[in-house]
Amino acid sequence: MITLITANWLLYLIALFIGVVTAFWIWAATGRDASVLDDFNADDGLLAKAGEPVPPAEPKAPPPAVAAPAPATPPAAPVQKPVVKPVIAPVAPKLPKKPAATAEAAPTPVGKPKIPPAVGEPDNLRLIKGVGPKLNTLLISLGVTRFDQIAEWKEAEITEIDQYLDTFSGRITRDAWIDQAKFLAKDDIAGFEKKYGKL
Repeated sequence: MITLITANWLLYLIALFIGVVTAFWIWAATGRDASVLDDFNADDGLLAKAGEPVPPAEPKAPPPAVAAPAPATPPAAPVQKPVVKPVIAPVAPKLPKKPAATAEAAPTPVGKPKIPPAVGEPDNLRLIKGVGPKLNTLLISLGVTRFDQIAEWKEAEITEIDQYLDTFSGRITRDAWIDQAKFLAKDDIAGFEKKYGKL
């Protein structure tokens, strides 16, 4: 029996909970708490037996009289309400929104950035965290193709490349491309993964 209880203790606990909830619901639905209060009488003799002073009983109010039903009157004829047709206003066609021109948004320069060219076979720049397919294509079109090329960048190169990145501007420093490229240029995969996570 104990083995059966220990194996199925959760079922017994759920059954107990359901039983308690059901019993409470039945008790509340029958209105027992209201009937007990209605039947309570302070002058039942228990206070006198205990030596307590007995307060005078309050007279109970008589139950309210039931009013006689009003004589039946014939139903009035239904009033016809006028039918109101909704007015549908013509909808103007939506025009594409023009981007708001900001003073700080400078146009993307045309051409290629003035940075030292890459030497050697191109690397898979998508191994750098933060470089996705679109950004990879953009970097290749700008002449950025190798890890060692990115690892050598200084502030001037970062500023130069950043102005060509358009919506990806600021990603070089925010995603630490230079530090990631230093690990990848040396094929230090263990060091890279320790700092930046699995490749």
